[in-house]
Amino acid sequence: MKRKLSPWGKQCKIQMVVLGKKLEDVSKETNLSRTYISSIINGRIYAPDETVQAISNALDVDIALER
Repeated sequence: MKRKLSPWGKQCKIQMVVLGKKLEDVSKETNLSRTYISSIINGRIYAPDETVQAISNALDVDIALER
């Protein structure tokens, strides 16, 4: 069963395109692995608020969209 992308995850993907950032860039900025970031953005795993905040900051996405 495929999970539906959250509004936060969708906005993260949009911002990556707008800012010209790749998972590797976000990984370097947040000190998190690319696969971990991808799993969080795509809703495959639940992450601590601090982690979601770090990704939100790197991509300039409103954390209020999360979950």
